[in-house]
Amino acid sequence: MNSKRTLFIATATALATMAAPLAVATPVYAAEAPAAVQDHAQVQVQEGYMTSTDGKGTKIWWKSQTQPNARGTVVVIHGAAEHSGRYDYVSNRLLDAGYNVYRLDHRGHGKSALPELGNAVVRGHIDDFHYLVDDMNQLVNKAKSENPGMKTFMLGHSMGALAAQFYGIKYPGQIDAFVTNGGGAPLNLSGVNNPGQTITPEAITETQRHAQPSIYESLPFRELTTFNAHMVNEMIPGRRDIHMPSPLGSDLIQVPNAFTDGVASDPAVTAEYQTDPLVNKKISLGMAEQMAFAGFYDAANADLFTAPTLIMHGSKDGLVPPYFAQDWYNAIGSADKELIYWEGQMHEVLNEPAKHEAMDKVIDWLNAH
Repeated sequence: MNSKRTLFIATATALATMAAPLAVATPVYAAEAPAAVQDHAQVQVQEGYMTSTDGKGTKIWWKSQTQPNARGTVVVIHGAAEHSGRYDYVSNRLLDAGYNVYRLDHRGHGKSALPELGNAVVRGHIDDFHYLVDDMNQLVNKAKSENPGMKTFMLGHSMGALAAQFYGIKYPGQIDAFVTNGGGAPLNLSGVNNPGQTITPEAITETQRHAQPSIYESLPFRELTTFNAHMVNEMIPGRRDIHMPSPLGSDLIQVPNAFTDGVASDPAVTAEYQTDPLVNKKISLGMAEQMAFAGFYDAANADLFTAPTLIMHGSKDGLVPPYFAQDWYNAIGSADKELIYWEGQMHEVLNEPAKHEAMDKVIDWLNAH
């Protein structure tokens, strides 16, 4: 095993260890009932499989929801170990606002990991993050070809946020604007350390309002991970094209999915996540490695990300350290960018008590772009 791969495996382990204390210490809060969604009688729904360009014949499941006179298209990118079906609320809100919605299940996830497909990428595994992002590009091209002349946006959560960031670096100009939640970068090489804004949602509970500061709020992680190191980026040859495929056999070493803690404060959301048959119950060593690689790819290339972007994060995120969002916000090259911390909210802000307010913000931001 070479030194580069050892570094990324160690980083993945370290990040998981960092997230654990916050997840365990975060109290459970009750969330309000979901709002009713209006009937989408004119929405045309299509779904199917596309063959990845990875050369392995990998089948990737996709779904589109389109409507007449749409004001734009939003490509929704899900996170690690879950699937796109968990974004029905988000999709319905976007449809209500007049947007088309396209989504997929990543390789090794959801309906792209059904055994009858015979895919070489097994459930819970990612073989190469570049392939995952290339799959996203196939869907983006499909959305753009089916909706010519229409603006195309991307909304990514968690690992999906890392993937959206990665996408904006690898495929500049394809997406008009990005929205991410629960993503970011583990390092900020810009030397700039500007804070974003914090919004206290109307739906916040008293328990959330008076929660004790987490370790990430108490210690100066933002300062410790911020460097004035522009030259480091420029010294990495071909940094936009750096690859680090998972080694053969890394799909065979799988560990239990530890993402349940810290996901959401609503017990119903947590219970649904735990019992959902399409949520991966295990993740492979290769997937952990690819997620670490994606984080450092984004950090090393952040200055090359120049698209308009709305960055959101729950202040009590139990999986991804909240300072990741500020590091990404300050490191990217975008002139049009906004960072919002949702006070008291956990990892899945769009499944938290603040979800209606958060989606209002997302839609207003998309409408302005």
